[in-house]
Amino acid sequence: MHRSPKYVQVYNQILKMIKQGQLIPGEKLPSEEVLRTEFDVSRVTLRTALSLLKEDGVLVSVHGKGHFIKRENNFSERGIESLDSPIFKSLTTPVTDREVYYHENLPSAFTDQLFHRSDEPYYTLNIWYQNDDGNLANNLAIIMPDTVTAFDIDLEDSASITQFLEKDLYQHAASSQLTITVSERDRSTFRRAFVGRGPLVLMTEDVFGLNGQRLAQNKYYVPSDVFRTTLNRYPIKFQNRER
Repeated sequence: MHRSPKYVQVYNQILKMIKQGQLIPGEKLPSEEVLRTEFDVSRVTLRTALSLLKEDGVLVSVHGKGHFIKRENNFSERGIESLDSPIFKSLTTPVTDREVYYHENLPSAFTDQLFHRSDEPYYTLNIWYQNDDGNLANNLAIIMPDTVTAFDIDLEDSASITQFLEKDLYQHAASSQLTITVSERDRSTFRRAFVGRGPLVLMTEDVFGLNGQRLAQNKYYVPSDVFRTTLNRYPIKFQNRER
């Protein structure tokens, strides 16, 4: 009988230590040097185990601070399938602050095609989600002037923009389409720096109204270091078939 690879043994040992209360949720793990000595493994083996623990949502890494046991939370187990802002269900660390601003832009072929307009200016709304570690994520939203009027958005008021993007937009939406990919955009092209060093995950969301019109396009940029989301799936019990 073959034994499990060493990285799996380390993975299981850390899980056991959490279950037995030797490692506490929210607590920082010992340094990699201490863990290597304790488990008597190579740096590669240890980092493989830690990577798997992060993949499985057991650990959270904070750049420059180390690895932490993920805290248990009381949030709903709903995933991003519900029609609301996906950002709070896609971060492994809490948001404590926001930076909000907007830009008025000249007409573009892209937005004319996106919103079925002709030579019409548009707005971009920005929210940078932050905590003490820095910028956790950026939401770049594209909307048209008539949406600003319809939702009575005060563009000079950060709270009004936040209320629209996080709540009002979804309360009046009929559906949205969300695409998740790895962004090819370089971090250095953003005006503000993100936490971590990993690639950026891009969630592109088109939000539609009752008449099928596109109300907004949101682009959420989230460093992979702090990104984790869930999509709950269920069996199809009824299916319409074309006859």
